[in-house]
Amino acid sequence: MPATNRMTRCKAGRPGAIAAPRAPTRAALAAARAGATPGMARKRRGLLITAAVPVLALSMLAPALAWTDDASPWDSGHASQARLIAGLDQRETYLAGLEIALAEGYKTYWRHAGDSGLPPEIDWSESRNVADLSLAFPAPGRFTDASGIFFGYENAVVFPLDVTPRDPDLPMDLVVALSYGVCKDICIPAFATLSLTLEPNGDGAHAARLTRALERVPAPVAFGESRDGLALVDYRISGNGALEVLTEAPDGALLMAEGPDFRWFLDPAEQAVHDPQSGLQVFSVDFAETPRAIEDDARFRFTLVDGDHGIEAHLDIDVEDLRRLAR
Repeated sequence: MPATNRMTRCKAGRPGAIAAPRAPTRAALAAARAGATPGMARKRRGLLITAAVPVLALSMLAPALAWTDDASPWDSGHASQARLIAGLDQRETYLAGLEIALAEGYKTYWRHAGDSGLPPEIDWSESRNVADLSLAFPAPGRFTDASGIFFGYENAVVFPLDVTPRDPDLPMDLVVALSYGVCKDICIPAFATLSLTLEPNGDGAHAARLTRALERVPAPVAFGESRDGLALVDYRISGNGALEVLTEAPDGALLMAEGPDFRWFLDPAEQAVHDPQSGLQVFSVDFAETPRAIEDDARFRFTLVDGDHGIEAHLDIDVEDLRRLAR
């Protein structure tokens, strides 16, 4: 199966908007079944939370968060700040970044939030001389809050942005409207409007940081392919009807699983179990939410992470196996 690029491109027909290709939260699934859309669920929950929880001052962050010519000014959200940073001219594209800094004890979300949370979404439609933009997600950690398990980042994170100019000889005026979630005990929505001019034929002061962030993005591989000591080897269905993903991974590795659309919610075990017969690490994956009727094969994405690096691969599961897993 061919591997895919690490970057996430916006969907055709919605120029300038990137919504993280994520599995839904359980709250969004419940809202959909009640007749609301996942977006409606997020807005309603966000209004209630924002009214109940005061926005924290970010003066504690200010001394460390300076503005340079290679970065946009910081824009403050709930217990956080966000900015754009300039990086590396790669001839056909430009490597920039979206940086989020968090107050002590707060976290933000990966593209698949887990049991709760709001992954980052960006709209770059107001940009000038930008033909395309891709967003990449560095390897996340696993955390717990009042709503359950989620995947994300603490302290700070840099999301690499691969920006394609319409005219490579002219500057790009990158304008981003950002929404993201911030969590300590519960998820709070945060927003920022950011702008930065990216000059052609020049490297920004943050090129090295962006290169390191890009190295943290899980590498696309085929199922069964090994890289950097990690592999998604195979899958099987256990005697009790649970999906088991066989991996090559050290102790403490994390597995994330995403379904093909919002009707699926997959919940991997926090830790793998060593299989002495094969020598592999085996993750059990609970199909916590599935469509009421399963009529076709479906494709799933699995991401295996060890610290700051990882791999991801797609797996096609046939309809009969899916029906067994959904019981």
